[in-house]
Amino acid sequence: MPTENNREDVLSFYTEIEESGGECIGFGNYKEYDLWLSGMQKRFAGKDLPEGYVRENFYLCYDKEILIGVFSLKFTLIQSLLNFGGHIGYAVRPSERNQGWAIQILKQGLTPAKQFNFDRVLCVCDEDNYGSEKVILKNGGVLENTLYDPDEKVVVKRYWIHL
Repeated sequence: MPTENNREDVLSFYTEIEESGGECIGFGNYKEYDLWLSGMQKRFAGKDLPEGYVRENFYLCYDKEILIGVFSLKFTLIQSLLNFGGHIGYAVRPSERNQGWAIQILKQGLTPAKQFNFDRVLCVCDEDNYGSEKVILKNGGVLENTLYDPDEKVVVKRYWIHL
C-alpha cells in the first residue's frame, strides 16, 4: 500500500508513463498526490468507493530504490471487470520495460492472491498487446475467450490463471 513516503517515487513513475504517451493502472489524478493516496486507501479499505470501483490492493514494485512497476489485485468482479478488466492489473515504467519485470511482477502478485484465498484470477489484455499476453501466458494464463469492449473500442483477451 502506498504511503506519503512514496510520493516522489509515484510522481516520477507516473510522469514517465505520461511523458511516454501512455496511461496505466492507478494513473488517476496522481499529480494531486494527497487525493491519489486517499483514493488508494479507500480502494484498499473497500469503503466510500465511486461507482464502478471495488476493493483493491495496490502494490508498488521496487528494484532496490527504483519504483519499476505497480500491481493491483481487485477482490470483486463486477460486470465490467468480469468482461474487460479482470482481477489483476500491472504496469512497468517505460525505462525498465523489456527486461522481464512484468513477468516477475505478475508472478509475485499471485502470492497475495493465494493468501486471500483466490482459486484463480482473471487477467485481461487488449488483443494487440502482445507483451502483456506473453506475461500472462508465462504465468500460466489460459485463454477463455475474446470480447469486444464498446467503450474502449478494442477486443480484449480474457485469461484465467489457476492458483
